[in-house]
Amino acid sequence: MRNIHKGDRTGRRAAANQVRPRRTRILVAALTALALSLALLGKPAHGRGAGGGTQPSSAVAVIPGFAPASYPGYYGIPPLPVSDPRLAAYHFSQLPAGQVATAALAPFDTLILYGIRWSDISASGQAAINAFARTHKVIIWDADDTGSQSYSTFLHPFSDTASGENGKSNSSVVSFPGGVDFLASDNPASPYYLDPNQLVSDRNMINDMSAMATGTANWVPALVAANKNIPQGGWPLAWSYGVISDQTGLTIYSGVDADAFSDQLTPNYAVKELALQLAAPFRETPDSSCGSGCQLPSSGKSRTYASCSFARPVPTHWVHGRVVVTVDTSVAAGITARVTTRQGRQLVSGRERSGGVIRLAVQTRRLPSNRIAQLRAVVFVNRRQACTNPFVLRVDNKPPRLLTLATTRSSRGHLLRLRVSEVSSMSIVGSHVPHRPAVLIAARRTIDVRLPARVTVARLILRDRAGNTVVRRLAW
Repeated sequence: MRNIHKGDRTGRRAAANQVRPRRTRILVAALTALALSLALLGKPAHGRGAGGGTQPSSAVAVIPGFAPASYPGYYGIPPLPVSDPRLAAYHFSQLPAGQVATAALAPFDTLILYGIRWSDISASGQAAINAFARTHKVIIWDADDTGSQSYSTFLHPFSDTASGENGKSNSSVVSFPGGVDFLASDNPASPYYLDPNQLVSDRNMINDMSAMATGTANWVPALVAANKNIPQGGWPLAWSYGVISDQTGLTIYSGVDADAFSDQLTPNYAVKELALQLAAPFRETPDSSCGSGCQLPSSGKSRTYASCSFARPVPTHWVHGRVVVTVDTSVAAGITARVTTRQGRQLVSGRERSGGVIRLAVQTRRLPSNRIAQLRAVVFVNRRQACTNPFVLRVDNKPPRLLTLATTRSSRGHLLRLRVSEVSSMSIVGSHVPHRPAVLIAARRTIDVRLPARVTVARLILRDRAGNTVVRRLAW
């Protein structure tokens, strides 16, 4: 068994200035872990009676090791980031699956099952883990490399579904349940903050997640998510106590894709999530305030986030009539979208048809003409607002007005005199009319056009900046 202890001093340094930076990093990491723990202990629905019997992780066994072998047909997963400064306060040890037994677990307060299939652990090893989980912490950090799994013989049984290894965006959506949020929060001021935009845009975290089945008994969701391969959604983060009635132990399920550990992100919220899980306190002795028995807390109203962008550029020129806005969003059950004004008035709504694309045909006649309309494309998941993209449309639904239109005849040819209300493109077509490209004429300025004497009938065509067209028959 190989041990790593980021807090140990492994030897004397040659100079004091080589030692101080490492001590400083360790101290900062330890203080960070302590701050997370203290913040968590203050949560009213978790760690009740925090003054007695609760503790964060310290001695951590990683099963089957820091860098699990890949399963046939999979690319494998990166090593567990045990050298990350944010994890410097913890003492990590590797424990092969074949050595899992009650005696082997005794030196530890926390187990991490990292990228291993539950079925690869012997029945006796599973029993030892279940007994350990009743009063200690067990973190199940799943990975797409393990595929979908059944933990039917775990202390609190569950099953999960894997998205698979795609290496590209799967158009994910995440929701943060209200209530206990010691593993995930969408509040930037919270110590448990996970950036929703990074979660849904990173190609690994949620796009390649594994997810516990929604509604699993004896578990509380900390994050709810869906993507193209798991459109029905699931729980990529969930937790429970080892013994719910006593609130002893702590079991945590994480289906956030382990490949995210190697993503070059600052900050990397996958690593932060692991730090949160290790900092979460647990109780080895029953909570005396539970009386006849405690229960798991219920989740409050969730806040949902999805990815949304425009599949095609929104027109920047002046428009009229019907304008199609195409929204590229997450692929999940219950996705809808609508276009609203800045004041919230709905102009059009639509549902996802295929591939995460929603086409919304905006009737600009419902908007003031000759104005720049401030609009929003809003995506909903099960009627809860998930993301918003503001945009503008330059609306002009009124065609040019002819202020003057007159035709006269003369010996030198026929004359057309006109004046229009706005800048317009003008063309004249008909028999014997010389072919000329359309010309731009100024607003409210009288224009004279001379035509050959043999022209007796023609058509005048005027188009404004938005394409509104006026056609008049001319006769001499």
